Amino acid sequence: MKPVIVASKDAKEAQKISEIIAKDHKVAIIESSNRLKILLNISAMVILDHSFYEQYGLSFFRSLLKNPHPPFLMLIPVHDIQTIVDIMEIGMHFTPKVPDYQKLLRLTANNILDQINEQEQRQKSVLDLKKRVEELEKAASEEKNGLHRKASPEAKPHEVKSSILDEIVFVFNRGEIKLPTLPQIGIKFQKMMDKDANLQQIGEFLKQDVAISSTLISVSNSAYYRGITENKNLGQAIGRLGLKSTKRYVDAICNRSLYATKNKKFLGYLEKLWKHSLACAYVCQILDDSLVTLDLDSDTFTMGLLHDIGKLFLLQIMADLQLKKKIGDQVEDSELLNTANIHHAKFGAALLKKWKFPESFIRIVSYHNNLEAADSISNALWVVHFSNLMVKSMGFSLDGIGDAQQKEIDLQDTESARHLGLDASMIEGFKDKLSEFMEESQGLFT
Repeated sequence: MKPVIVASKDAKEAQKISEIIAKDHKVAIIESSNRLKILLNISAMVILDHSFYEQYGLSFFRSLLKNPHPPFLMLIPVHDIQTIVDIMEIGMHFTPKVPDYQKLLRLTANNILDQINEQEQRQKSVLDLKKRVEELEKAASEEKNGLHRKASPEAKPHEVKSSILDEIVFVFNRGEIKLPTLPQIGIKFQKMMDKDANLQQIGEFLKQDVAISSTLISVSNSAYYRGITENKNLGQAIGRLGLKSTKRYVDAICNRSLYATKNKKFLGYLEKLWKHSLACAYVCQILDDSLVTLDLDSDTFTMGLLHDIGKLFLLQIMADLQLKKKIGDQVEDSELLNTANIHHAKFGAALLKKWKFPESFIRIVSYHNNLEAADSISNALWVVHFSNLMVKSMGFSLDGIGDAQQKEIDLQDTESARHLGLDASMIEGFKDKLSEFMEESQGLFT
């Protein structure tokens, strides 16, 4: 872990700042410009006390910041307007040195570092998925015959694409795809859970996000959780939901933000895919709660939420390619959806590997539509498989190639239903709960 440098000519002030930042990061205190130059390129951030800036002046820092550098954050008196203008012009961040500035400094520093980490993660994502291009190209060549489009005789050479997948692989190679990243609040929440944070600590953390707080309160007052009294604050909501369910819905709220595109043509597809994923996650939760003998040790709600992440990824890529005129508007919607259906498992597994999800999640993404290919089938995979079929049968799907037929299947007679011991009355009960939840959730996850 790279350290955060605290630069100050005032030893007491340096120690005070260090204690704030050390709650989240490794810290190194320096008092000289030479020491700053030595440590600059191995640090995550530089936090300047105004005393250090006054000692060395604007010219020193303007020269220093002409070369590659980590972010600079300066603590500065609120009345020193000229210095604020000067440091902003050379690319520094600042935070006002008001009484009890500690909380503001910590929040500002963490926000800046989160933004930097997300940028680095996006860059690393491109490199990681490039390594998997050979595998994707091999799969593309094997299935190429089924994916080729026939070009019309009038088509110009530069307009003819061998297939949508070929174009996707091509832009992978060129590093032109902007890969999605997991929202930082979800990652931090998981770390807090791993450290056995209590309800109060979780509540204080989640209060930072108004959208998450309000949604959790609304969910806690839904029919599935509703108590005698109505919850009115976040603490009450978390108390009723419990940490496990709170984590589930924070994951849902965070993942909702991934379902976005600038291509209006694809917005409807992403909305349908979101509803399908949320519905699948909820049925997984119902099964987890109802079938206690399964002894599921996995977070099947989040597995259900992410099982079609490859479809989301591919649809977003295709939406972007159409905006850039690399896929023509004349391509049939059925072909776009067919490409997403055929290849989403491979792309989804690659994305979860990049996000460093456990192997159990990667197996769900890889095999939820193809149990025959799995060397072994966990109870969690049975749960997600059935949930996926059930929500499609109720109309929560993309209605693409391969989905329509599943509306007609007998759910009770499916392999996963038999393995889980589900009968017709249980399945009808699950359907009623899902319908009620999806109706109540309208507008919650926006």
